[in-house]
Amino acid sequence: MNHARITEQALRYRNAMVADSYTAGRFDPAEVACIAVECADPTIDTAIRQIATAWLDAGLAPDRLTELWDGPDVDAVFRGNADLLDAMDNIIRAVHRAQFSRPRRRTVSRHHSTRF
Repeated sequence: MNHARITEQALRYRNAMVADSYTAGRFDPAEVACIAVECADPTIDTAIRQIATAWLDAGLAPDRLTELWDGPDVDAVFRGNADLLDAMDNIIRAVHRAQFSRPRRRTVSRHHSTRF
């Protein structure tokens, strides 16, 4: 299974639920999906696994995971399942952390001696 393609479709599906046309036009699910997979965050791996498991448990074809998610059968998987919606949101949060979090520089107080 191609994790980047699954992630792209998950992000595309979630974005269609919550974004207005302006936001949707500025959001590139393929780019965000690549970042998600490259950052190797365990949260993302868990989310992909959770989504794929629910998909397969619902009896949907595995190869459809990497294609555009649409139709009542797909909606039935996600409708009312807050855990899956949270999983998709966790992907976005993890990408945000990977892109915008910077390690904090350790500073030494001017009143604190660095000599031992």
